Amino acid sequence: MRQYLDTARGYRWVILVVLVLTWCTGGVLAYTEYTTSFEAQATIWAQRASRQFASISSLDPELTALLMPPMESSGALTSLVTTPATEQADVLKQLLQTRGFLQEIVRRTSSRPEDADDTKLLDGIGKRYSVQVLGTNLFKLSYRASDPRTGVLMVNAALDVRQDHQAAKRTEATDAVAAFYQSKLGVAEKEASDAQRDLDAFDETHRPPLSSSDDYQQRQLRLKVEETKARVTDVKQRIDRSSALPSVLQMADSLDFQLVDAPLDVAKPSGGLRPAVMIAGSAIVAGLVLVIALVLAGTMLSRRSAAEPDIGQLVPATLFASVPEVTRGNGLKGHELRTALAAVAFGPVTEKPANTRR
Repeated sequence: MRQYLDTARGYRWVILVVLVLTWCTGGVLAYTEYTTSFEAQATIWAQRASRQFASISSLDPELTALLMPPMESSGALTSLVTTPATEQADVLKQLLQTRGFLQEIVRRTSSRPEDADDTKLLDGIGKRYSVQVLGTNLFKLSYRASDPRTGVLMVNAALDVRQDHQAAKRTEATDAVAAFYQSKLGVAEKEASDAQRDLDAFDETHRPPLSSSDDYQQRQLRLKVEETKARVTDVKQRIDRSSALPSVLQMADSLDFQLVDAPLDVAKPSGGLRPAVMIAGSAIVAGLVLVIALVLAGTMLSRRSAAEPDIGQLVPATLFASVPEVTRGNGLKGHELRTALAAVAFGPVTEKPANTRR
């Protein structure tokens, strides 16, 4: 342990420079991050989607079997355990990870439409969004920007794009339902026309008084005509209800997804404390790691001389010889090894005075 302390003492100025560079740089970056971070937050009240406003009627088993996949037991259990806030927050998180959703946000908030195609810009915007669940029905959407106004615009844009996305989904579902009912209407009208044609053909060929068998057949044909006409009427009523379904679903979505606290312009920096602490902590750890690495490397690479008792304690071996350390003084000129060895063997080398002529 002492040798490491000696190495640290020998490299104290280098260690001081390393610590000053890393810690001061990290401190400046952390302070800059804290003072230039403005976080806008929106608190949202969420409820589970109302099943009675579903775009698919539970009274139509054919349509349900056609458009809805079978639900597994694990999926049903997960939907029961998941809270409304978690469900809505997960949907918003997934949307914020898609490029199309972020591009629509950029188009609404930026004055340059070409920014929506910048992949690096979209990645940075997606990382600045944060969705946090606060309770069973509350969750928070926040955005961290470098100025107070941008965060408010980005949060409002994300909520607006989400509403438009939900409206597009409702329109697609309604169109699918309407297309299905239109196909059923065509089939029902064809069946009603065929039933009426069969009844008219029977009436033309059979005049009263009718026999018991002909009377029974005529009643069956009339019953079929009434059933097919009732089916046509029912399908038309469902088409009328499906046309009013988007407005009903929009009202239901407004009840299931309500903005409680709108984002506000924040004058003071906020939201940058955690990133600043992470930057400062990383700088402190990096400085300590560099200092430890420097001390270890300096200890391993340092050339040291030891006395004979110290060397005998290292390994159980016999000391064969010892080499004295050569100290070059002012009396030795040059830096050759021969001169140093001669000084060790025969003493300091003295130069002969030069011959002078008178």
